[in-house]
Amino acid sequence: MKFRLPALSIRFKIIFAQSVTMIALLIGFLILVSILINNVLNMNLDRFLHQQSDNFQATISIENGMVSFHDLNSGFEHQGSEDDEIPFYLQMLDIHGRTVMLSGNLEGRRLYHGEKLPNEEIYETVYFFDRASRRLSTPIRLEGLHLGWLIVTVPFDYLNEFRNYKDKVLFIASIIGIVLFTLMSIVFFKLALKPVQELAKSAEKLADQSKIKTLPVMGTHDEFGYLNQTLNRLLHKAGQSMETLELFAANVSHELKTPLALMHTEISLLQKRDDSLNQLSYDSLAQEVDRMQTLIENLLVISNSQQPYHVSLSKLWVLDFVSDEAGRIQRIFRHNNMNFDFSKVESIKIETDIYLLQLVVDNLLRNAILYSPDGSTISISTTSDKASISIHVTDTGPGIPEADLSKILEPFVRGKSTDQLAMKGSGLGLSISQWAVNLLGGKLEFVNNSPKGLIASVVLPKQSN
Repeated sequence: MKFRLPALSIRFKIIFAQSVTMIALLIGFLILVSILINNVLNMNLDRFLHQQSDNFQATISIENGMVSFHDLNSGFEHQGSEDDEIPFYLQMLDIHGRTVMLSGNLEGRRLYHGEKLPNEEIYETVYFFDRASRRLSTPIRLEGLHLGWLIVTVPFDYLNEFRNYKDKVLFIASIIGIVLFTLMSIVFFKLALKPVQELAKSAEKLADQSKIKTLPVMGTHDEFGYLNQTLNRLLHKAGQSMETLELFAANVSHELKTPLALMHTEISLLQKRDDSLNQLSYDSLAQEVDRMQTLIENLLVISNSQQPYHVSLSKLWVLDFVSDEAGRIQRIFRHNNMNFDFSKVESIKIETDIYLLQLVVDNLLRNAILYSPDGSTISISTTSDKASISIHVTDTGPGIPEADLSKILEPFVRGKSTDQLAMKGSGLGLSISQWAVNLLGGKLEFVNNSPKGLIASVVLPKQSN
């Protein structure tokens, strides 16, 4: 079994793609901002180190060839404490690398451990007392003399709290940004796709109408307006083509009905006058004329189905209606020696359109006769509940392949079994029945019977008891 993703709407796809892109850009931006902030912090820390170095060097003087320290109100405390707001450590070395002075907070520890001393000022990140620290190493020069080196170190501890706070702020800001962007995307896309939704609703309303009409004009000059104009041009041409076809079908049908009726009359007269040797030919001609008349009537119904139909409800007894229809169809197909069993039809009254119901039942009975062997019995039965009544027509034919059951209501579609039996038909009867049943608010159902045959059912709502 293959796993398949459910169908997603265009709006969801666009919003999802934009959200993912926005998240990626936002994460990249936050990483860049974090790096820049860290660099700024390091620069400020280096500036602080440089300032403390200058403050200390300002206390150095040479008197009688000896280096001495004195207070120049630099603010530097030689006995610096770790309780300071920004604690720092200081060590001074002479030109031989020997320690000349240590800040009091070092407690005898050394910042310099024999590394190569630089010729110019350098900044580096080191670990001191197992703590990440920033260190400045710079040579001390006074009055053109090289007096030694100064090493100033500041731990990063005081920055960690700020960095953690900064990371939390950036994380929360990113979440808020993603949520706001997603919500704004939903709102903007809802507004942007509103014309499409209006087009879809208008098209859905038109789909329920029999006559092809154009969509409401949007009046915009964007892509949706162009789509609206294109669809209206297409619908206009389709409507013109449909009207031409309807007019052609109606005119041809009316023109053919008169000569066919005349042919049917002449054949009946010949059957009465001629001897029995030609009766078989006359019967075949009469059946073909009947078939042509049925086809023309179906074409007329299809032509009229494109126009609004006013349903006229009347009360009828189902048993009487079924027996009358079965008797009429039996007279038309008298040479097939078919029998009808409607002993299981309930004596129940319904309110429906008699003309539409006749179209449906007539087609179902004709199909049952055409696809059943001569001399068979066609069973007609009913079932009902509080809301509906179903009329079932069961034949003894070959049935319909399961693959074709969903297609037989389409115009001009016939099952494979009909081709195998060389049955003649237009394939319009069931599509006409579907049109009629839709107007009645019902539905058609087809189920293959066991061991053979087909059960065709029309389900109708009960309008009254």
